[in-house]
Amino acid sequence: MISQFIGNVFGPVEPAQLFVVAGKTIAGASRLDINLKSGKSENAHIALHLSCRFYEDVIVRNSWTPSGWDGEEREQNLNEFTIPNPVVAGDNFKIYIFVGETQFHIAINDQPYCVYNYRMSNQLIRTIEVTRDILSVNQIDHRAAYPQPIPPIQQDLRTVTFSNDAPRRFSPGHVIVITGIPTGNPRGTFVLYFTEGATKRHTLHFNPRFEPNFVVIRNAMNENLSFGLEERYGNFPFHVDEQFKLAIGITDTGFKFAINGEFFARFGYRTDNPLPLMNGFKISTGNGMHLAITEVDHVITDTIDCDDIVTMSHPDNDID
Repeated sequence: MISQFIGNVFGPVEPAQLFVVAGKTIAGASRLDINLKSGKSENAHIALHLSCRFYEDVIVRNSWTPSGWDGEEREQNLNEFTIPNPVVAGDNFKIYIFVGETQFHIAINDQPYCVYNYRMSNQLIRTIEVTRDILSVNQIDHRAAYPQPIPPIQQDLRTVTFSNDAPRRFSPGHVIVITGIPTGNPRGTFVLYFTEGATKRHTLHFNPRFEPNFVVIRNAMNENLSFGLEERYGNFPFHVDEQFKLAIGITDTGFKFAINGEFFARFGYRTDNPLPLMNGFKISTGNGMHLAITEVDHVITDTIDCDDIVTMSHPDNDID
């Protein structure tokens, strides 16, 4: 099944930040496109268009405005030891895009690839898009590298289904809207979790368990990394092979959840002031379940209690 990804980043995009995009293309893929854009619309500016053209064995770099495409770069500014297209159709890929003072610095599969001079302000970038012949997208990390690395531990975990690091600290009023489709074993499960700082402590452990339990468990870890009391109340809004839209509101006292246009639950913080320590989220799956994350939007609202999360989670509501 061909997948794709689009989402609004936790902006603004600034020098010394890093994007890490990882996934797998389909066998016989013709093209893989990664775009850093000013929004989700078709006429949004594209600050960086990174297009792996397998049929030409080249990676094209370009920018776009409503006036049209700028000049392509195909051979210019490549690392002297690189090949024109190190991404292999049908294989996993990992692309690093470092935001420098005057250029994007791009590495592919842990090797330097090229630089790309800015053609418009990075302040325009709001959206990242991964499209074309994609089998899966499992990493859309947006990190800060300097003067202080955020998250403090930056590692690419092969054991997670999806990773979404954040480049700055969370604050009340932040909403994360996640769109996904669970497939595979109907007796499977997935876990969405936030960790604190350099520790492995889960500030939130959000665990939908499908057949035969049909329950969503919420929990958190204490200082010795053991879990406390589970919270299980509420219905079960997830279904195999059906898309869901989950909005997670970060308030001053805890998390709020809305799913598919309905309020779901609250979960209070179990440690004091975890927001300055909290990293982005990760998702893992178990017992034969697969989960395709197709959209993640970071939204800063006008209210610290995230009053609009029900509307944001509605399947018919498109977040611009």
